[in-house]
Amino acid sequence: MTLRSATKALLGLSLGLPIVQAVLFWVGGLLANMGDEGGAKIIQHVVTACQVAWAVSVVGLVLTLALVVLNERPEEVDDENEEIEVE
Repeated sequence: MTLRSATKALLGLSLGLPIVQAVLFWVGGLLANMGDEGGAKIIQHVVTACQVAWAVSVVGLVLTLALVVLNERPEEVDDENEEIEVE
């Protein structure tokens, strides 16, 4: 997997998981109000898993973006060893 595709995947997860989490939170509340406590508890566990996956994807996104920036920077030139050209 290239750095660019990893960044795209992590960006998609970072933006998409909060939406999934909000929908699941709503479904869990709906199930709890309908009297299905077991289903609401299962949905709550899935919401917790989404929160953990979101946190991991945000950290991974920051790391991959840092790698992208470091790979695109030109190498620094050592000023002490550089010869001065006289025109």
